[in-house]
Amino acid sequence: MEPSEIYAACRTRLLTLATTLSPSDLDAALAATPPWVVLDGYRHLAGVCSDMLDGVLDGAGSPPWTAAQLAARRGRTVGEVCAEWGGRGPDLDARIAEAGLRMAFAPFDAWTHEQDIRAAAGVPTIRDDEVAAAVADLALSTFAGRYGSTGAPTVRVVIGEKTHVLGEGEPDVVLSTTSFEIMRIIFGRRSRAQVEAADWSAHHAAVFDAIHLFDFPDADIAD
Repeated sequence: MEPSEIYAACRTRLLTLATTLSPSDLDAALAATPPWVVLDGYRHLAGVCSDMLDGVLDGAGSPPWTAAQLAARRGRTVGEVCAEWGGRGPDLDARIAEAGLRMAFAPFDAWTHEQDIRAAAGVPTIRDDEVAAAVADLALSTFAGRYGSTGAPTVRVVIGEKTHVLGEGEPDVVLSTTSFEIMRIIFGRRSRAQVEAADWSAHHAAVFDAIHLFDFPDADIAD
């Protein structure tokens, strides 16, 4: 799957899911991004879409950038938020298709928040499908350079029959995992204790410090 296809698939699933959510579901807390609730997750995703299309990228990814997305949509219903995202989403699909890896943030963000929203609303996360496999492959390939720049021990990540290497040279550590779990680790949805408890061949503190892009959550994340 291409990055644009991953993004479109996650958007389609989330827009469909939104039609089934109750008011209490929409007000359920997102464990990894307090004090956000499920509706805030939708506000953010619609905001990311519009901001990327409109060139509102100053501070992209920062707390003020995301806070502005939520504030701009604070008075809107989930239907109104989804109408915005559904209406503008195909234009972003096309932009991502043209940009490729330069806009990999969009599928990573959509997939990650999709699982956050599902878990908070009590809906099963999607752990083992072609979208999860594709987004994990994309994340590991784009993350490899950043990981290597940290100087942490080289890691071989084994997902079924696929292998990815993070770092240079012969791997010092092997992590046997799944597409779902490596995404949750990289994008800050696993506590340090959860990362350490994964299926590592050996434990290296430097690996645990380098294997994630966002801060560890204070508590374990159950999804």
